[in-house]
This record gives sequence, C-alpha cells and structure tokens, in this order.
Amino acid sequence: MAIGNLGGRGRKRRRYAGKYVTTRSGRVLKVHRSLGERWSSRREGKSLRKVNRLRGLPKSRFKRLMWHIDPRHLAEYWFSRDGAITGLKILGIAIVAVFVLTLGVFAYFRKDLPDISVNGKNLGGSISYYDRTGQTLLWQDYDAIKRVPVAGTEISQFVKDATVAIEDRDFYKHRGFDIKGIVRAAFNDIFKKGGTQGGSTITQQLVKLNQDWTNQRSIGRKIKEVILAVELERTYKKEEILTGYLNAAPYGGIDYGVQAAASDYFHKSAKDLNLAESAMLAAIPKSPAIYSPYNKDFFERESFIGRYNYVLDSMVEIGKLSKDKAEEAKKVDILATVQPQQTKYAGIRNPYFLLAAKNELTRKFVPQGGAGSSKIGGWKVITTMDLKMQELAEQQINKGLAQVKRQGGDTAALAAEDVKTGQMVALVGGVDFTNPEFGQINYAQTLIPPGSSFKPYDYTALIENSTNAGAGSVLYDVEQALPGYPCTNKAHPRQGGNCLKNYDFRQPGPMTLRYALGGSRNIPAVKTILTTGVDKTIKTAEAMGLRSGYKCYANTELTQTTQCYGAAGIGDGAFLRLDEHVHGLATLSRMGNYIPQEYILKIEDAANKTIYEWKQPKAEQVVRPDTAYIVTDMLADPNASYFPGGQKIHRYKGWNFALKTGTTNDAKDGLLMGFSTKYAVGVWVGYHSRQKAMSGFMENMTRPIWTGWMNEAHSNLKPENWTQPSGVQVLPAYVVTTHVGIGSVEPSRSTDLYPSWYKPKNAPSSQSSTLDKVSNKIATNCTPELAKQTVSGNANADRFSIDIFFGANAVASGSTSASDDIHNCSDQKPAVTLTTTDNNDGTFTLTATATAGTHPFSEASRSQFPGTLNFNVDGQQVKSFTDLSESPSTRSFTYTASAGSHTVTAQVIDSVLYDSASDSTIITSSGSNNDDDELEFDSAKATGLNTTVKWKGGSGPFTVKNGATTVCQASAGDSSCTGSSVSAPKNSTVTVTDNAGSSVSGTVN
Repeated sequence: MAIGNLGGRGRKRRRYAGKYVTTRSGRVLKVHRSLGERWSSRREGKSLRKVNRLRGLPKSRFKRLMWHIDPRHLAEYWFSRDGAITGLKILGIAIVAVFVLTLGVFAYFRKDLPDISVNGKNLGGSISYYDRTGQTLLWQDYDAIKRVPVAGTEISQFVKDATVAIEDRDFYKHRGFDIKGIVRAAFNDIFKKGGTQGGSTITQQLVKLNQDWTNQRSIGRKIKEVILAVELERTYKKEEILTGYLNAAPYGGIDYGVQAAASDYFHKSAKDLNLAESAMLAAIPKSPAIYSPYNKDFFERESFIGRYNYVLDSMVEIGKLSKDKAEEAKKVDILATVQPQQTKYAGIRNPYFLLAAKNELTRKFVPQGGAGSSKIGGWKVITTMDLKMQELAEQQINKGLAQVKRQGGDTAALAAEDVKTGQMVALVGGVDFTNPEFGQINYAQTLIPPGSSFKPYDYTALIENSTNAGAGSVLYDVEQALPGYPCTNKAHPRQGGNCLKNYDFRQPGPMTLRYALGGSRNIPAVKTILTTGVDKTIKTAEAMGLRSGYKCYANTELTQTTQCYGAAGIGDGAFLRLDEHVHGLATLSRMGNYIPQEYILKIEDAANKTIYEWKQPKAEQVVRPDTAYIVTDMLADPNASYFPGGQKIHRYKGWNFALKTGTTNDAKDGLLMGFSTKYAVGVWVGYHSRQKAMSGFMENMTRPIWTGWMNEAHSNLKPENWTQPSGVQVLPAYVVTTHVGIGSVEPSRSTDLYPSWYKPKNAPSSQSSTLDKVSNKIATNCTPELAKQTVSGNANADRFSIDIFFGANAVASGSTSASDDIHNCSDQKPAVTLTTTDNNDGTFTLTATATAGTHPFSEASRSQFPGTLNFNVDGQQVKSFTDLSESPSTRSFTYTASAGSHTVTAQVIDSVLYDSASDSTIITSSGSNNDDDELEFDSAKATGLNTTVKWKGGSGPFTVKNGATTVCQASAGDSSCTGSSVSAPKNSTVTVTDNAGSSVSGTVN
C-alpha cells in the first residue's frame, strides 16, 4: 500500500462514496456542504472546543478567571485561538470606548468655550483716538494694557524666528499641541517637584492669552486649552497664529504685543527690529517680571543675559541663524539701547476732550461688571472733535488765564457743542494737564454750581407749565419774605442777614420776565422756581440735557444728596456738569428738541470692522417750540441784558447770540453760557480746589474767553438765526421804566412774546398813568415831582403780574395798595444852604450844607436813589455829589468862572426824591488870571467796561461826546471823566467841550 494513502499515524485515509471524507485525525468531513451546514458544523466545533477546554477547569466563573490569569496558564489561553479572539474583542470595545469618551470629554468642555480667533479681539490693548476727520491720531490709550496689533508683514522676521526658536521649535510640525511637551511638563510637575514647567505650544499660549488663563493651572483648563488650540490650527494658517501670538505676548509692564514693545523699548516699529533687539524681546514673555528691564523690583540682569544668549543659541540650533551672527549679537550691550518707559499719557493731544471721549466709550460700549469690561483693544475711535475749534478753545483759555489769575483764580474750562448734531467739537477741562496736584481734573465734567447761569431753566419751566406767563409778564423784585428766606434781618448775608439779595443789593420793583432774566435778578428767579415747583423745574432741566442730574448735596464732598429748595433756582447749593449744561441750553437753540450729546463718530475694531457709526438721531420734543423761542429771544436781547453798552456781546456779523452769566454767592465760580443756531458754548473759571473766592466781576474773566471763541468760530459762517414759531403771540407787555441792571436799557418794549397757549389775566389798558418811581405805584398829590413819571397804559404792573408772592396775587400776604405809600403830605423835605468865596484868581469856592428831612439821604433798600447834592451855575449843573449819608452834610469845590456875572444855586435830593433848592447867589468874575487855561486833550483809554477821558485846562463844566452820543460829563475843576466803553469804544474819536465852548478831540486807545 502506498505511503501517501496512510494517515498521520499510518492509518489509511478512507473515502466514502458520495460527500464524506475521513481526515487523518479520524474526523469525518462532509464535502460540498451548504452554508447552513457549514455554520452548524462551526458551532458544533466551537461547542466541542469549549467543552474540552472547560473539562479541566474549575466550575466557578471566578475561579476560572483566576485560573486564566495564573502565570502558569496565561500563555496557554491567550495564545490559543479562543484567547486571541477574546483579546481582539476586548481591544475593539476599548477603542470604541476611548473614542466615545473622547467625544464626551470634548463635548463637555467645548459647550462652555467661546469662539476664538487670532485677531486678539478678546484681549485688552490700546485704543487709538482720532479727530473727526479720522486722519489725525490724537492718542493711543494703553490704560492697563498697551497693545497695538499689526499685520504679520509689519513684524521683523528676526522676531518670528527668535520666538519660534525659544518658545516652540516644533511649531511648524504639530497640529496645536505637543504630546511630548505635555508629558514632559506633567512628569516634571508631578515627580520632580521643582516648580511648574511649560508644555504649551505657541498656539496654546495664544489661547491662554485670549482667554486670560495665564494664571490658571488645572486638568480641566488644559483640556479646554488643547481643544481651542486644535480649533485654531484647523481654522488659521501657521503664520496667522504666530502673528496673533506676537500681537498678544506680554513683554513687561503694560506692554503687550511686539509693536507696543518695540515702540517703548527701542522707539521704533516692530518691522524695523534688528537681530539683537528681536532676541531681547523674545526672551521676555516666559517671565516678564524677571526678564523685563522695566520691572525695577524683580529684574535680574544676569538671568536676562543668560536667557538672551539662549535665544540666540536656539536660533542657531533650528537653522535660522549662523553661529557667527549669534556670537556677534551676544557682544551687543542690548540693555544700553533700551529707552526709558513712557508714561500713561505720553503723546496725548487735547487730553481733556479725549478723556471725556474715553468716558463715553466706556459708558456706552464696554460691558459693565463682566470680565470683558476692559477687553476692547485695537479699536480705532474717531471722535467728534473739530481740531480747529479745539485749538481755538485752548488758545482762548490760555489767553484769558492771566486775567483769571489777577482775580484770584488759576484754572478755566470750555465746552462747545454743534447744536444741530449734539456733537462736541471742543472741550478744555483745565489749563495744565501735567500739574501733579490738579492737572487731571476735568472741570468740564466735574460737578460745579452754575450760579445764575441756571436761570434759563427756571424761566423755561415757568412758561412751559403756565397759561399766563410770557416774556412781558411781571414779577416783583422787592425785598420780602420767601420760602427759605424769612427776611427778619435785612443786614448783609455776611453779617447775619436772612433776606434774599441781588448781586447789586438793589430791588428795582416790578419787571418783566425778559428784564428779570436779562438783568440776572435773584429774587424773581427764586420766585420763578417756587411758582413752578422745584422738582418740576429740575426735571425740565434734566430732560433738556442735564442727564447726570442737577442735585443738591448735604456735604462738601458731594457724596450725600439732599432735597433742593428755592436756592437751586439761582445755582446755590446745587451742582451740574459744564458739558451737560451746554447741552441743555443747546436744546433751547433746537427749539426744545433733545438729542443725545456725542463725543464719538465711529468705532472700528482691530480687523477694521465698523462697530459703531453715528447717525443723526431722532429728536425728542422735551420743551415746546414756543417756550424755547421765547426764552432764547430773552437771552439774546442786548437791551434787557445788564451788560454795559460796550460789553454787549449779543450780536456779531449778523449772528444773534443768546447768553447767560453765572456767579456763585461765594464767588468761587464764574460761568458764561451761550449759544447761536450753530454752536452752544460754556466757559467756567475758578480756583482749582474751589475753596478760594475770586475778586471783581466774573464777566471780566469769562467774557473774553467766550467771545474770543464764539466770534472766531462764526467769523466765516453765513448768519442763520432762529425762526419764530407760528404760534408765538406778540401782545402788550409791562413797560419797565426803573433801571434794572448795570447796562439795561429802559423803558422796555411795550409789546412782547407770549406762547400760543397764553391767556392774559387782565386786559391791558391803553390809558396813560403817572407812577411814583420810588414805590412803583400810582402817584398821589403827595408824590414829589422828581419821583413822578408818566407812562403808557402798560405801566400798571399789577395787570401783568404773575407773582404769587406779592400784591393782589400774593398767597399769604394779602393785597397791597396800588397808590404811592412812601410819600405823605406831612413829610418834611430836606434843606440846603449855599455860600460862595471869591478866590480873586478867576475861581470861586462853592460850599453847600444839606440837612435831611423826614427821610434820610440814603437807604440801602433804595440804593438807586442816593442822597445827591448838585451845584448849578446859570441853570446848568456844574458839579454833583452822590455820596450824602449823614445829616447835615457839607460839600465844596472850586469853580472856574468865565468873565461876567453868574447865578449859582445848590439842590439837595434825598432817598425818596424829595428835593429843595438854596437861595440864589450872584458871583462876578473878570476871567481867569491863568494863561495856561487853554483846553488841551490829554488821553482816552478803554479798559474793560469803561472808557476814561482826560484833558488839561478849560473852564468847566465839561462834556465828552462821541459824535452825538454823550460819553460822560464833568464839573468845573475836574480834568477827567469816565463813561461806558460802549459809547466810546477803542479807536473811536471823542470830543471834549468846556463851558466856554472850546473843543478838543482825540482817539480812544
């Protein structure tokens, strides 16, 4: 039998007829089987193997498990066919589990993570401020983080290579994170206990900087970091990531980003950095506290040099630098080239305006209270500043500072707004931003008391909320008790008096709202706010523009608010901001339309994407047009203004200017607020601490600054003035005849402006009346002739009165008589006697002695009628004394008489306009014996509100005229007189004429 027919054991392989065959092992196999038969056979075989395997194993599953992992049996099972299959199953399950776990971890941590980019929009950094053209860079605000993002092409290749060499050599190979680095860092942190070791790639560091994770170390944070790093790598190119890192890396102090570092350390751009400079900057980010020379407390020179050299060696190792170049760079004393650290406000122009714009930016565009409240780096802010108007404001402030200092102040502020847009075009908050004591106080945005400059809001609220008030309505300026002012002691407030006083300590009596506002009278203003209601008036002012509020305070630190009372109507004890004050009055110019005040035109982010752009806002009508126009017209009336003639600044080249001054009662603040249809402007002057009173008239400080800016700003503009609303009525008004203010012009107009809703209380009469000037009531038979005045039918103040504190309208005091109650027929008049002495040289000494009658010569409550002693020669007044107080009073002077006989008399007038004349005396003169008495012109000079004219010789009295206008008069013996600079302004020609008819002329300087 052939060997090939034997089995492995010498048995013959048997074949059966049909489909079966016997193997050498004795198994009978069926050939040509179906799939079902094969599957069934496989299961049988598996079961047979399992039975054979379990036959020699323990019965318990646990014991079988222990048997399998017993080293004696381990290889036998796991290297068997069944063991290998089981191992593959376990491996597959593990792979799936790890994959699912990875997805779960990613989803868990990713859900709370923000989107991230390389542009650094989440980083803080510098904000660039420009003027309204967007072309002139005014300031780069670094605040707590100085960062100026630049494009990758604007960064030196040396910096890029040095940074990669020292921070992440495999930067161009990995996909966001480095497993070897992470493992190495973890091993060091866990086992070596030698301090933390970084394992982060440049991509991961950029993530940490973007998310402000630089001080956080945890497994969870590391997972988040890796997730975001992978996303960055998938989204951006390597060069973009490297540029993003270089724009965010810390370089010591407040310097973040290579551009800011290059600018501070070397005063150059990042693209111009050389090898040594680049190596130095690359050495810093690992530990800025140690390696930055700006950190004087912790900087270690030796450590820095070692780090610097290591950067250069690393560049050699990665093939970015030759060894010779590296050695050459090591010889450079790089620290000697470092520039001094710049201050926070280095290079800032127009600081007060820009800090105001920064406040606006923070308020409107920075989330408050969140972690991202300072993360607005890289923004380009185009402000509303008109650089020409801003420079003009600074010039006028500097020009006017000398006068401010002469009067006891030392600083000033100006704010100017474009009326139609609400955009601030200029703002100066002080005079010396570098002053360490008060330079950085922005007085244009600091709380200040407005004084009388608040009064426009009083009259606006009154007319807006009344049906019987207009510009021609009457309030009584009289000394009386008012809420808050009991008036039980009429002494000066500084001597304990408790009456409300005017700035000139006069009470002219009834006057229209127009003259009360133009004359800046305190008593009518307080009556106005009390009539309307203090809270309602303040609410009106705040709606018009005082959006930070008009508040009263209980302490000098201005930290505890309290209830405002009537004094708030004259700016006493209440505070506002100058720029908002300007905005409130601009609402009047807009005919009652409020729009937001703006400091910012446009904002772009670091990617030049527009974040905000100003558009003309929709106006809100907070005050009706009739009210706004009437108050504006009152403020723009030069006749009603107390400004002296030469100082009336209400008109300029066809423009009408509405304006109001303000002086606080303690003389610590001076303001001048005003507006046209184009600009609204406010000026404030004071002492920096507001603890020192100033002297003189505040207008002498504020007016030159205000007019200097307004006149120049309007100089080349086509005039455009306010248009009267169709509803405004022109109706009869009370005629003011008593002199109200220093430069007011009386009598006032007989008609005035009233709102469309005005309903007169009484129909005015056209019949003329004779009034007493002293009491402002109907004259009687006892009224002296000097006190009488005949006026038109509009002279009855009661017919126009809306005064709820006086007369028939009084709430508590009851009605008063309409007739003169000052003069009685039993009153004794004053008396005067006259004596003359011939000096035998053409001159005479004239002496008069006056004795008071029932009424004194002078009374504080009637300061407009001072005790007066006049000397008359031939019926013409030649000398007047207005200082009589005691009784009797004697006055004398020397009179130069012309040749011939002359009649001399003396006249005395007391405080209620009773008068008496002396007997006549005849003097005879042959003329002056002095050959030098020829009239000669000396000088004429305009200073402030006044013009003083001087001459030599001549025979008095003298008259000085500018054309047909009388400037001033002087008595015999005088050689000068002073008049208003309005009547005799600079460069005008004045003529002096003496009693003999001689005239001389000269030019006012």
